[in-house]
Amino acid sequence: MLSPLNPFTACIGVLRHPKATFAQLKEQHNWSWLPFLLVTLAAILPVYYYFQVVDFQWYKEVIIDSQFANISPGEQQAISASLDATKSIVGTVITPVIMLLVLVSIIAFYLNVVTKSDPDNIKSFSDWFGFTWWILLPSCVGALFSGVILVWLDHGQISFDAVSPSALSFLFAIPVSSAWFGLASSIKLEIFWSMYLLAIGVSQWVTLSRRRALVIAFAPCLTLWLVWALIIAFY
Repeated sequence: MLSPLNPFTACIGVLRHPKATFAQLKEQHNWSWLPFLLVTLAAILPVYYYFQVVDFQWYKEVIIDSQFANISPGEQQAISASLDATKSIVGTVITPVIMLLVLVSIIAFYLNVVTKSDPDNIKSFSDWFGFTWWILLPSCVGALFSGVILVWLDHGQISFDAVSPSALSFLFAIPVSSAWFGLASSIKLEIFWSMYLLAIGVSQWVTLSRRRALVIAFAPCLTLWLVWALIIAFY
């Protein structure tokens, strides 16, 4: 058994001793504010720092070459002129927060539905909404690695993938122009960690078999990635 938790030790406990920690978190309320802050900062800070160190002129050229190579030079110049470092920073700070809130809401809704098979389950959408922030804590570890990579590669011409160093697109140096880039950039090592935490947490919060909890945790992402890969391969 772990010693009595507080929000700070619980964040470490989820990563180190998830089973015992989730068992205790089941009885706690209003602690998810801390993982919410940590996960949100983990989504924002690497991107913010990236735009502080990247050669923005080089960054614009990469964007034009990879996404707008088939339009006229005049149109390319207009797009290049519209790209602004300050706007990019603001956009990449606001967008992750919005995406996080949408993602957490979707996961909470999903968990609220699939756990109804437990007749004794009294957890509501708001409970699963808070729960989801805990399972996303591995993203903080990813953000730390991103910071190290960005400092190490501090030479101006840094691929945007460096903000997600655990993504397959970064690990295997898949270029932005590749049809597989989007899929590869969405597959990150910490996502598998989060899915594992989801399975452990669900098994502690409701009465479901371990196999059922694993299916609930892993099936959505694996199915999405498989369908995405098939679309790329055959279309």
